Amino acid sequence: MNRLLALIICAATLVGFSWIEARACTCALPLPNLTLKQQVKKAQKQSRAVFVGKVMQVVQNPDASGVSVKFLVEKSWKGRLTREVTISTGLGGGDCGYRFEVGESYLVYASGANKLLSTSICQRTAPRSENGDMKHLGKGRRPL
Repeated sequence: MNRLLALIICAATLVGFSWIEARACTCALPLPNLTLKQQVKKAQKQSRAVFVGKVMQVVQNPDASGVSVKFLVEKSWKGRLTREVTISTGLGGGDCGYRFEVGESYLVYASGANKLLSTSICQRTAPRSENGDMKHLGKGRRPL
């Protein structure tokens, strides 16, 4: 009996000292009763900025909380954007960060304020080549 009690105490102690903080990314799924056009319009309405841009630079933030991504904006549908825009996102994995590749172009749906824009995998952000949203967004405009 003493051995069983000692084993239980030892196991409980090990579990207590091996506590790891875990993060999980949770996104709302697209509503199946909405057409693609309706989903695009809803995402545009909920975003602070919507634009197509080429990634010029990806820099990890000093506090290791994510990355800053510098874009050369080609066209926008929402927001008063200049030719170069920097947005933030997480590192990927459990923090919902979107992984951008330098030299690639993306359609970005961003939230936040104009000077502090951010995006994640929970938004409709995607590579330009894989995205059918632009035909539903309309003509768009050149950056300021």
